[in-house]
Amino acid sequence: MSPLGTTSSPSSNPYIGQEALKDAKFCPLAAVKRFPYKFFHHVDSEKMSKAFFADGKFRMRGWTLYYIHTLLDTSNKPLILVPATEVQALFDDIKKDLRFLVYFPSAEKDPGFLLSFTEEGIPLPRYLGRLDQEHGLDDMEAQLPPFTPEIPTHRLDDRSFAAFRKKMEDAVQATKQKSKFQKDRKKKERIGLKQGWCEEMKRAQCYLGIRPRMAPGMKDPVCDPSISPRELERALRKYNFSQCIELPDVDLSEPVPFDFYNDVVFISVDVEAYEKMNRPITEIGISSLDTHDLLGLSPGEMGKAWMKKIRSRHFRIKETAHLHNSEYVVGCADRFEPEFGQSEWVSFKEAPQIIASCFRPPYSGPVDDGKPGEDGSVSKRQLILVGHDINMDISYLRKLGYDVANLSNLLEALDTANLYRAWKHEQNPSKLGSILVDLELTGWNLHNAGNDAAYTLQALIGIAISARKSEAARMKNTQPRIAGRAEALEHEARERAKEEADEWAAADQEGGDGGGPRHLKRFGWPTPEQAAIPATNVKYLQKDSKGSAPNLSGTRPREAAPAAIPVSKQEEENEAKKKPFMGTFSQSISDKLAMLEMEDGEKGGVKLPGRFAAP
Repeated sequence: MSPLGTTSSPSSNPYIGQEALKDAKFCPLAAVKRFPYKFFHHVDSEKMSKAFFADGKFRMRGWTLYYIHTLLDTSNKPLILVPATEVQALFDDIKKDLRFLVYFPSAEKDPGFLLSFTEEGIPLPRYLGRLDQEHGLDDMEAQLPPFTPEIPTHRLDDRSFAAFRKKMEDAVQATKQKSKFQKDRKKKERIGLKQGWCEEMKRAQCYLGIRPRMAPGMKDPVCDPSISPRELERALRKYNFSQCIELPDVDLSEPVPFDFYNDVVFISVDVEAYEKMNRPITEIGISSLDTHDLLGLSPGEMGKAWMKKIRSRHFRIKETAHLHNSEYVVGCADRFEPEFGQSEWVSFKEAPQIIASCFRPPYSGPVDDGKPGEDGSVSKRQLILVGHDINMDISYLRKLGYDVANLSNLLEALDTANLYRAWKHEQNPSKLGSILVDLELTGWNLHNAGNDAAYTLQALIGIAISARKSEAARMKNTQPRIAGRAEALEHEARERAKEEADEWAAADQEGGDGGGPRHLKRFGWPTPEQAAIPATNVKYLQKDSKGSAPNLSGTRPREAAPAAIPVSKQEEENEAKKKPFMGTFSQSISDKLAMLEMEDGEKGGVKLPGRFAAP
């Protein structure tokens, strides 16, 4: 016998309402009509649709229709089915003409696509007619006989009929654009992504000494029968503290109560590029914060005392000094804030060595500021890379010839865009300027790489402290916050708000310390789930009436510094005619892929060839 069963009808000339054979298998008609659009990517689905589905081609094939009453409370309308053997014939034609690998979806992913009715005593599909050029679906449905209950009411709760209802629910779900499996999978992906952001936040707090690391080996005292009721409360408090479930409030007027995990040095990077001509790099900003400088120092309000310990450097590229952004953002390469330091000129050839020096003692500080060990040598410290949309900056550094992932003492990279989302429980990323405003920090002349690198470290401190302070209050107010949002939204939006809150509740689990560092992939490119590289370095697109994009936190009125390298208009025009600058170093395959992803990132990254077959 065929795995799809025998022929559906017991006779060659069936009548309306005649039961199908028990071992025949069927597919919901609506699910088959949606097949190419639900299970294939855009290009392949268009090819399949044009050849077999659109412009009446699906109806012209001719389909034998059956119907079955679902016995569901949601609808009295019967479900229209077609024999699985006819669907298999369609798949065979698609394979033959388009050479697509097409087969029935698995029962795990879409259990309602292929249906059998072999259980004892359950209703069977009944014959309705032929769908073809002369008879449309409306004509067929007009011939449906009146609904008469086939099953006694007292038997609807039997186990077999409960299974039948579940089968019908799956079949109805299969007719929708997205299957329940796809929705569940995407929900798990969203929860996993959010959980990663929350763990990233907790690790950042551990590095800054405002959250302890979990004590290993502690057992829940509730599971210990030998503990008396009097001792249980004290044991629970000790256990909750060891698992970071109940933590004392952080007093910002006192030094932090916990150790700086791994005694790290934070190094923030921001790279600016010209908005045209294949995006040649124009500026590099690197700032550092050494946790050794924070020992015994109270953070102060919003961590501002710590922010004074940030050290910064700003490098401008000589070869691209004549390039100035003005279309998408207002460039301010000549406005490095005096409180951070003075700009330095470097060539493309010098850039990799200069960047590498910032990842060694004294990092972004003066050369004589290193801290020697007992033997006179400078100790090798653990590093944490920090950035706002950090993957883009990593790709630019690789374009310059420096791969930060090759550092043996680099623990991980923290992204302030992710940290802010974890704090605010928001899905979409926010601009650096918006974050500074929310933290009540003033950011002058954003889009200057040196300024942005320093402000990114300030944002890291502010977000970590703010999230730590609001953690307990947020956990208490989760349900009222959901209710407040739901009242202002339509039914669909209310459901989504609740689903979002449930996802965050599952992601931001009680307690924990974020686990171990998430190391960067060496000699490779981050996965699409880790980050999609945008096509332009446009972090803020708000424009004023003149078409310029002002800084969200203000622009300090100041005369522009004189150009270090005078460039005439004629030289600039000649430069524009030349082949766009692609770097002075020998590019590897990974470097070229990184550039392709930057150029095509606005569309979600490079799209590799190949087709997605139905599972």
